[in-house]
Amino acid sequence: MHPPHDHNDCLRNEAYANNLARGIQTNSQPDSIWQIRGYRSLFTSYSISVTGQWFDSIAIMVIFAYVWQSSPIYLGFIPFALALPQVLFSQLVAPLTRRFNKLRIMAFADILTACFTIGLFFSPHPWFALLFLALRSTVNVVHFPIQQELVRQLVPEPLRLKAVTWNGLVSQGAKIIVPFVGGLFLTIVAPQTLLLLNAVAFVISAFILFSIQHLFQDQMKKTLSPSTKPIFKELRAGWTTLFSHPVLVVLFSLLVVGLFCVQFVDSQFPILFRELAPTEPQRLTWVISAIGIGAVTIIFILNKFKQMNHFFAWISLAQALIAVAFIGFSFLQPSSPLFFFLGLGFICGIGTGISITTINYAIQTIPADEDVATIAGISQSLSSLVIIVAPLTGGFLTSILGVQVMFGLSGLFLIISMILPLFLNIKKTSKSPSHPQQIR
Repeated sequence: MHPPHDHNDCLRNEAYANNLARGIQTNSQPDSIWQIRGYRSLFTSYSISVTGQWFDSIAIMVIFAYVWQSSPIYLGFIPFALALPQVLFSQLVAPLTRRFNKLRIMAFADILTACFTIGLFFSPHPWFALLFLALRSTVNVVHFPIQQELVRQLVPEPLRLKAVTWNGLVSQGAKIIVPFVGGLFLTIVAPQTLLLLNAVAFVISAFILFSIQHLFQDQMKKTLSPSTKPIFKELRAGWTTLFSHPVLVVLFSLLVVGLFCVQFVDSQFPILFRELAPTEPQRLTWVISAIGIGAVTIIFILNKFKQMNHFFAWISLAQALIAVAFIGFSFLQPSSPLFFFLGLGFICGIGTGISITTINYAIQTIPADEDVATIAGISQSLSSLVIIVAPLTGGFLTSILGVQVMFGLSGLFLIISMILPLFLNIKKTSKSPSHPQQIR
């Protein structure tokens, strides 16, 4: 026996065990979403751009309505200019992500957005402003699909609901805070200044995205494909991919029907409150804030979950809550207490928050990794199409039937749409191939 030799072997074995344990610890999944390399910067970029967009939306409304004294025709073209590029080009994003670096696409889109925003700042007439709005919306189509695909690639499954809900909290929270802050800014600066804030926000976002490219070079190279398949074949393949997931087909059908019912009356809220509270216009802003607070509250609660099971149950609950709120608004009277107004707004916000989270989480978990951008692009395209068609239809019917009748009918249609899965004869399928989970 040779004790010194045995002692050296023991030391070597202990060192090897320590290195192995350290390696296992390094390769283990992170406990927090903020420990994921590069995710904090990606989230910061998203938060800055979303905040800038809300400042921008306030500026556009004020400039068109107060500075230019635009006619209703110009105001009606604003959502059209914003949504039409989303309808036409959203489904082209997935083929782009297979050919070019995703972070660079988003960064260049942010730079172009800043340039078009500056063009909007110098626009002398509403028609020029509408042109720059359409151009800016065109380059912005890349954000949602690529954001969804990057989250899928970077975030392990146990933390994906965290990523979805944090994005939702930023988006919905900005709806509450930014209008208030923007209103304060408008008391001391011109509304065009808010446009410059948005331009600066997108420039900062672009620099952040450029700065983290090196963190994902190897991962990005693996996902790039020198595909020479014609674009229209890739678009058809995208729809084939969607229809290969029956759960997504039902969820998207419910999304379209539900969003159509919501957009039916969403633009009619000012008309509703003009009838219910003609001497208290502030009630409208209070209810809008209550909707935002309801959405933020439920998304914050869902942020504590590890995952969402039973997508159909969640989306049905969301639509039921929105339906209850709409039907409640249809029964309100000018003498109704303020508590009823705020309570219905809060309920509507809860339904909105659940709906947003459910759809985005389904996009994150059901399709394969390489199909996430494709499915997200189709979702964005369908949603934008509804935003174009539904308000025009709703405005026409409201002029005939009355605003409260329209709210009641929208709520009724939402309830009817909840039984859609029963008519489509969907088999229960697993949430993802690698993690079997029953969807009901």
